[in-house]
Amino acid sequence: MAGLTQVIIWEVWVLLFALFAVLALHLLTGQINTSGLFMRKDGARTFSPERVQLLLATFAAAFQYLNQVVKDPSHLPEVAPRWIALVGGSHAIYLGHRFYLNRSDKKK
Repeated sequence: MAGLTQVIIWEVWVLLFALFAVLALHLLTGQINTSGLFMRKDGARTFSPERVQLLLATFAAAFQYLNQVVKDPSHLPEVAPRWIALVGGSHAIYLGHRFYLNRSDKKK
């Protein structure tokens, strides 16, 4: 039974690395369009720090969770409340700024 578990773990690792390789290849060849990823979509196309902090907070939480899974792959770990607060707060900042921009555009 231990051998079967080890085979499943290796299969999952191969799948994850294959997905990462396909994603990286598509990003490098331009098949995934990332132009304007950090720009506001309000017509002016200016830099949006809200988008950057949202992306960084999401990556930080995802890598922290993945690190916990790698340390103990026998079960899925609990998500710490501080990470939920971080990602939720990050989304609240982003959505709050979007709401503010949409409201101020309608008043003009």
